[in-house]
Amino acid sequence: MNPEVKEQDIRPEVLLQRYLELSAEDARECFGAEPRSAVACVACGGSNGSCQFDKNGFAYVRCADCGTLFQNPRPPLAAFETFYRNSKSSRYWSDVFMPAVAEIRREKMFRPRVRRLATLCRERGIHVERLVDVGAGYGIFLDEWRAHCPATDLLAVEPSASLASVCRSKGLAVVEEIVEHVVGHDGSADLVTCFEVLEHVHTPLNFVRALARLARPGGYVCISALCIDGFDLQMLWDKSTQISPPHHINFLSVCGFETLFARAGLEEVTVATPGQLDVDIVRNAAARNPGVLAGHRFLQAVLEADGTAARFQEFLSASRLSSHAWVLGRRARSR
Repeated sequence: MNPEVKEQDIRPEVLLQRYLELSAEDARECFGAEPRSAVACVACGGSNGSCQFDKNGFAYVRCADCGTLFQNPRPPLAAFETFYRNSKSSRYWSDVFMPAVAEIRREKMFRPRVRRLATLCRERGIHVERLVDVGAGYGIFLDEWRAHCPATDLLAVEPSASLASVCRSKGLAVVEEIVEHVVGHDGSADLVTCFEVLEHVHTPLNFVRALARLARPGGYVCISALCIDGFDLQMLWDKSTQISPPHHINFLSVCGFETLFARAGLEEVTVATPGQLDVDIVRNAAARNPGVLAGHRFLQAVLEADGTAARFQEFLSASRLSSHAWVLGRRARSR
């Protein structure tokens, strides 16, 4: 992201509040009668967890082994698939929210994301002839990557019919399917990307294995996702607007990301947290509810001064303590 990005730029408060209201309604209407089953930690597979809080009727558990926060017990996969196809909040996100912020996100998020990823590939010696983007959405990332690296062969994987149509309108090749069901592209990509999707998926291990399957031997998988070790999530906890069931149900820790990628068969796993919004998110939450920082006099002083707050955000990002994480792993070469 750009240094100038603010939460209000990419998540305007009025639109966000309406989205959260619809999400709460969908939680009741789409999942009220669904049976739920206990699941192991979505990151490390452990069973040593403790209940943390309930939100919108969804219970969250923290894994004592890796620190991951995840929704548990969990409704069945079929219920989530129906929810994403038919729910009011999902339609609002695709029909109202994203169109309203698409171009500002292009400038503030997607162009910097492409530059960061291209730099990362150059530093790692990753030559990207073919890139597959999973959960391509409106195709903005691939559109910007094509402008930056026009020789790359691109493929969008997008299960939403309406969003897949938008990607096609941009001249992108599209597979209209969830990644677990994609066929004919195994081992084809030098780089598989997936941004802000892992929070939503029912079974993260199966999901990351599916991403890895699309990479060629020696190819790479790069995702971004919310990290529960991050400052704003730790500070706001159940009051965080980013913990928004039924949409966001997985919040992995740094350790959780490393373990999950290793379980999925990926090597040389690295986790970075280049996020730049933690401080702004907490400041905004405190402006709405001053009790957020009650008893945190030192933090209040740090966050009040723009210069100090900016340096604190830099510290969070550099110390893997931001809630916005990037995870990179390499598929093992054939032996």
